[in-house]
Amino acid sequence: MELDTFIQTAKEAAVLGGSILKENFKKIKREDVEYKARKDFVTYVDKKSEERIRNFILSVYQEHAFLGEEEGVIGNKESEYLWIVDPLDGTKNYINGFEIYAVSVALQKKDEIIAGAVYIPMLDKLYWAGKGLGAYMNGERIKVSNRPKEMAIIATGFPFRYVEEIDTYLKAFREAMLTFSAVRRPGAAAVDLAMTAEGIFDGFFEMKLSIWDIAAGALLIKEAGGIFSNFHGEDKLDGNVIAGGKDIYEELKKIVQKTLI
Repeated sequence: MELDTFIQTAKEAAVLGGSILKENFKKIKREDVEYKARKDFVTYVDKKSEERIRNFILSVYQEHAFLGEEEGVIGNKESEYLWIVDPLDGTKNYINGFEIYAVSVALQKKDEIIAGAVYIPMLDKLYWAGKGLGAYMNGERIKVSNRPKEMAIIATGFPFRYVEEIDTYLKAFREAMLTFSAVRRPGAAAVDLAMTAEGIFDGFFEMKLSIWDIAAGALLIKEAGGIFSNFHGEDKLDGNVIAGGKDIYEELKKIVQKTLI
């Protein structure tokens, strides 16, 4: 089955990139850090991980296109298949020696994500999903949680690149704090989505993310029985995200639409 092969490629690519991250963890020096934009960093490790993943995928699927965070679109730009990769989600965590970071690999066919994998190297957790085939973590089927909102933990991320949005965002943060048991901010959206799919977190919201942050995670959520949408409730990867099991998703949507739209 072709989809199984795509999933296997996504898994192998995520682990390949993750092995590079793990090998270089806590070896980053100040002079290794480059500034892409305000509060946005990149290192040689991001670039090396992306290069290794790209070379692997395009050696298997020479006719496909590849979109990486660091180098943009490479390969056959006319292909209906596009691999979407974040070689290091959580770069600031990585630079500072905080173990929460991940590799995200997804395959889009036309406008639909059909396969994806997220690997968290320091936890040795490999998540993957295929359209219609369910979501898994290290071979075990995973499902979103169904806890009541009084017990729920919500993951989120601060709009650190868009500090002008902070006052608006804090309104949503306040509502979430008042509605749910707790709110957590690990600092890597791919991790947040994977752990929401696994049922560790009960829901997730964040604004102005990039497609490579969320493409694989969106599929994980849906294949784990959850709902993934933008702030308008549409199944689109526009960077504004609400995700979770049905009940928590609906609560989060109310909060987001009250405060962030």
